Amino acid sequence: MKLEILNRIHPLVEEAWTKGFRIFIDEDKIVVRDLVGPGAEGSAVRQREADDLGRRIDQNKEEVWAYLQSLESVQVKIESKVLGESVWIVGSETVLKRLPQNQVAYLPEEIYKIKQANWSAETIRKIHQVKKFFGGSILK
Repeated sequence: MKLEILNRIHPLVEEAWTKGFRIFIDEDKIVVRDLVGPGAEGSAVRQREADDLGRRIDQNKEEVWAYLQSLESVQVKIESKVLGESVWIVGSETVLKRLPQNQVAYLPEEIYKIKQANWSAETIRKIHQVKKFFGGSILK
């Protein structure tokens, strides 16, 4: 099943998601984008984290690239028992942009963060309603 890939996350990708970075393929390179911003620790600290993560990704480029490419194929519509409606799970922003308007989708890093947060069903429904209304992403 396509969603099995979310159960075996590449460790560097998992680290990026945990720290609030999005990793994606842009043409022939892997990009690390800061989704959260500097916060209290300052932008220099976040930049060092991003640079360090980018360096380690470069050292493992082939396997990270293969993982990110496999995410690209994820486009699954599910009926969520918790939400009581259909939602999409998509592997990348590229796939997200191809969905019909007014469809709610979750990126892998959002699914990861929801699972890690261990939120109650009620909290997940509230966050979903906000996401649905604003069309945003779960960052932290």
